[in-house]
Amino acid sequence: MRANLEFVRTAFRGAGLAAALAMSIALPQTAKAAEACTTEMVTLVVPYAPGGVVDLIARVVADDLRGRIGQNVIVENKPGAASNIGTGAVARATPDGRTLIMASAAHTINPSLYDKLTFDALKSFAPVGMVGIVPNLIVVPADFPANTIQEFVAYAKANPGKIAFGSAGAGSSPHLAVEMLKAKTGLDMLHVPYQGQPQAVQDLLANRVQMMALTMTLAMPLVKDGRLKALAITGTARSADLPNVPTVAETVSPGFNVVNYLAVLAPAGTPDKTITCLSTALRAGLAQPETIARLKPMGVTIMSGSPQDLAAFMQTDRDTWADVIKQANIKVQ
Repeated sequence: MRANLEFVRTAFRGAGLAAALAMSIALPQTAKAAEACTTEMVTLVVPYAPGGVVDLIARVVADDLRGRIGQNVIVENKPGAASNIGTGAVARATPDGRTLIMASAAHTINPSLYDKLTFDALKSFAPVGMVGIVPNLIVVPADFPANTIQEFVAYAKANPGKIAFGSAGAGSSPHLAVEMLKAKTGLDMLHVPYQGQPQAVQDLLANRVQMMALTMTLAMPLVKDGRLKALAITGTARSADLPNVPTVAETVSPGFNVVNYLAVLAPAGTPDKTITCLSTALRAGLAQPETIARLKPMGVTIMSGSPQDLAAFMQTDRDTWADVIKQANIKVQ
């Protein structure tokens, strides 16, 4: 990587965004935070159970930050209520840089699903920076009578209401990815929500549901083993790991782009100096070959940027999903 700074602007429309997000990741490999960002240990809260994609990515980020901000960084899991328990706890934490959260798409989806959140997804937090994005794969059972996304759309249109698609729950990012696909291609399919992805994937493998949007992290091993067929990727670019799988945008829905994002936030009111220190350290770490190598097998495309970039992204992401949820009339219990 060149020693000189190179500012990279990426026209990025995560989750169907209309606004572009300016990203900068080409920082010097030797970059370090100039001073300790805080005087005490930092807790990076993951609002999900251990072992999931968000948790694994958070641990990579914590490992790198630990050597850059002059303090230990630990990961604490606070699962429950579709990430709302952990998110609310961070919103109420003292804004001194000691408590952060690894946010994902649920952060900007949930305000449109839940009427009585204990926090405001935007106003209760100070953005630190984006970590990256993880697109979904549109997958079907190995024996499904369609080998391309075009054939799938044609089959679904010829059999309205007869195809069931699974998800980890109503309002989850993969659920909304399929709802957006339905809206843009005019499909009529039945949604079957599950209490988590493992059971949904098992039913997909058994052909009890016929289609799902799965994160790259979960889908790739099953696709490479031949147990599922990958029809399309929901991001803007093909994956180097599955170069023959096209994007939805290049096949059946121009402009289609749905990804799950990962971002670090602090409680609102955290001093600007602390946010700048944390953001600088985060971006420096995401430029390191070791960090890139650890995140790549999880299907992560690193997309770092300033706190201001992330604030703009989250505002537009929230608005985008509010429209999808309203149009699909999605309700949660």
